[in-house]
Order: sequence, then C-alpha cells, then structure tokens
Amino acid sequence: MIEIPPRASEDGRVRRGLLRRVREAAAEHRRLPGEFDLAAELGCSRVQLRQALADLDRMQVVRRRQGAATVVDQLGLRLSVRLEEQLEHTELLTRLGYEARVEILGHEPIARLTEHVADLLDVPADTPAVRVLKRWIADDAPAMAAEDILLLPPGVDDVPDSSLFDAAAGLWGEAVVWEVTTPSAAAADPRLAQLLDLPEGSPLLVFETVGIGARGRRIFYALEHHRPDLVSYSVVRTVRPPWSSTQ
Repeated sequence: MIEIPPRASEDGRVRRGLLRRVREAAAEHRRLPGEFDLAAELGCSRVQLRQALADLDRMQVVRRRQGAATVVDQLGLRLSVRLEEQLEHTELLTRLGYEARVEILGHEPIARLTEHVADLLDVPADTPAVRVLKRWIADDAPAMAAEDILLLPPGVDDVPDSSLFDAAAGLWGEAVVWEVTTPSAAAADPRLAQLLDLPEGSPLLVFETVGIGARGRRIFYALEHHRPDLVSYSVVRTVRPPWSSTQ
C-alpha cells in the first residue's frame, strides 16, 4: 500500500474544498469570498489557500488580480473536464473537487452478446465476454454508472479486479489507445433512477464507447450514464477558416 504523506493529503483536502467552493460560486454567478473567510471555511492556513488558488489560477479556473476579489473563470472551469480527454472517472471526479470512490455492483460472464454490441465490437455474438456493473460516488451521491463488456481471450474465463483499461491491457497484452465515444441523452428508467438516486425521468448524459487496442483490436464496450447536475463536459473544436485555398 502506498502511504500518502500527511502534507500531501492535507493539501489535497484543501484543494478539493476550494474546488467545491469554486463550483458553487460558478453556479451562483458570484465571486469567491476573501482569503481570510475562505481559509476559515476550509480550515486551512492562508499560505495553503494561496497555494491552492495559485494551482487553480495556472489551470485558468480562477482569475486572481492584486487588490481584487478572486473570480471564477466560467469557461476555464468548463475546460477542466473535456470530453476528448480520457480520464479514469475517480480521477475526473477528484479533479472537480469531489471525494470520489467506485463501487463494483455486478460481475458476471455473458452467454451471448447482443447483436448491437457484437456488431460494434466486430465479433460473433457467442464470443466469450464478461459484464461488469460499476457506480461512481461523488461526495456520497451517485454520479455515474457504467456497464462494461470486456471481451475475453481464448482460455480465459474472468477478468482481473482492476480498472477497465488495466484489465484490458492485462488480458490482451496491448493497451487501449483509442476510444470511439458517442454521446447522447436519456431519461432515467426505474433501474437507473434507483442506481443513481434520482426521480424517474430525470435527464442523464449517455456515453456509448468502444475501446480499441494498440493493434487495432476492439476490446471492450461500455455504456455509461452520468448525472449532468454533478458532472458536465466540454469539447474544444477547431474552427475552419471561412475561406478556401482557391480564393
């Protein structure tokens, strides 16, 4: 087990608390409190607070000016979680300032893939696979759930107890280097409402993903449902010049 030095753990606590206040200030369109009040709220020294603020300033999440209140950069905050950036969900939630953990709710072999999943993975429907159901918790609230379907190599009947990416690399001997993700939206059905502690019909952000290994093998399929009130994503797109090379 890796032991985290007390100072590193304390700095992480302060940073998470500050990020939580940043999210709240952004939602209410207000400035952050002054350093004295903010340090008291977070239970830290002003030196620790200034270090955490400097970190967020470098990330362009907040803007600090001498003699002026610290303000949240709404655009910078959105860019802190980008759809095109692949992160383990616990790391993503931690980056947003949540206390995060993951729960394994189910783990079972699949007798036969659905036609939809088999087509996406480009394999016969009777290809051996395992389904794993996971749920991520953010500050004690369910934030997202995923159904992962991982194909199994010949002679293997189970997956290691690790992240999807580590399990895929361990089983197939190649890292997952590409993800093809299709976003959509859905209303929470009774099962998802219970899983994510929401009223039925609540809006959910949906990600359908195929993971592809370094040799081009399609290794896993994932269907994720995220609560947009807890986690949102942004995309950075390049704008093409409004002229052509022939002009």
